[in-house]
Amino acid sequence: MSSRLVFVNNSRETFTPTHSGAIATCIRSVSERALLDGVRPTIITRAHSSVSQTVPWGSTVVLPAIPPPRSGLAGNVDRAGRRLTGWARPDQRSYAKEVARVLQGEALDSVVLSNDPELAVYLRRRFPTVRVVHWFHNLEVSSDRFRRMYAADSGIISMAVSAYLARAVEQVYRLTPGRVQVNLNGVDVARFVGAERPERVPVIGFVGRIAVEKGVDVLLDAATLISDRGIAFSLQVTGDTNWGERHGNSYLDSIEARITSLRARGVTVNTLGHVTHAELPAALAASDIHVLPSRWDEPCALALLEGMASGQPVVASATGGSPEILAGSGALFSREDPCALAGDLERLLRDPGLRRRRGVDALVRARELTWQATWQRLDALLKGNSR
Repeated sequence: MSSRLVFVNNSRETFTPTHSGAIATCIRSVSERALLDGVRPTIITRAHSSVSQTVPWGSTVVLPAIPPPRSGLAGNVDRAGRRLTGWARPDQRSYAKEVARVLQGEALDSVVLSNDPELAVYLRRRFPTVRVVHWFHNLEVSSDRFRRMYAADSGIISMAVSAYLARAVEQVYRLTPGRVQVNLNGVDVARFVGAERPERVPVIGFVGRIAVEKGVDVLLDAATLISDRGIAFSLQVTGDTNWGERHGNSYLDSIEARITSLRARGVTVNTLGHVTHAELPAALAASDIHVLPSRWDEPCALALLEGMASGQPVVASATGGSPEILAGSGALFSREDPCALAGDLERLLRDPGLRRRRGVDALVRARELTWQATWQRLDALLKGNSR
């Protein structure tokens, strides 16, 4: 491994064309920009149990697939071990050992980790001369033991994908205010902008996992309210319960029941299911209003950035980092409030001029939030903290 900069993917994520989450997308996008600057990073990642190929990359180290959780007596032993050692999961500890094995004996400057504070502590102790950067993409809460060790180690450089998340991490880990640096996610605007939207009944679009925290039900309830007002529109729901996989559950049942009810009212609802990285721009081009109805505190949602980059007006719940990402370029509504969402959507549906103006506002803001800027902030942070 010749690289002097290593990105370690989250121990729960994989790195493939179809089974990659936001963290893997961030690593891939930032690494591509680093290559343009002459930096050739190595990516260490998990394999996926059902997908053999990885994203084409010049330097990727693929570790064993994530083992399924054990049950019965073995599962009880695993839980007891987690309580004793503080590791979040047994496979996280094994992943840490595999990563350390790969790094052993290599001459490298920096290791960038994502959402694995336990792994950050572990690698700092194993490789005290290596610069360890931990990038919070969500509020990862460690055991008390690991939180104390993380806070005590001033050599760990901490970043977060939004100011909202940075301040939350500082509070939870009891870090000095300002210790966590902000490095926003980015978006490749050129991938999404430019598609001409034909004259049609406006399409309200959602992109994301079909999960309770993503608030798809809030959007569908708002759509029901709008349909009662006699406004013409259709819906497009893009995503599934997981990346390329569908797992039945009661929440999915409730979403399908709402969709059935809307169709019975005469509302067209297109469900695209999971789409790949390459297919996403076309999916976004098929909608006219982009909605992020999350009920959890989205730190810096890629789906929000991608909707903005596609030149659509954006409506998002006022949660987490979304207000700072939009920065006035879209509408915000109170989480879990379908009435408020319906009001914002009704204004956009009734006024084509407002849709166009808001779409331009969103695109202008998206152009400020590039992956190149994300890489430059990371690069500057690494150089500014050189040993």
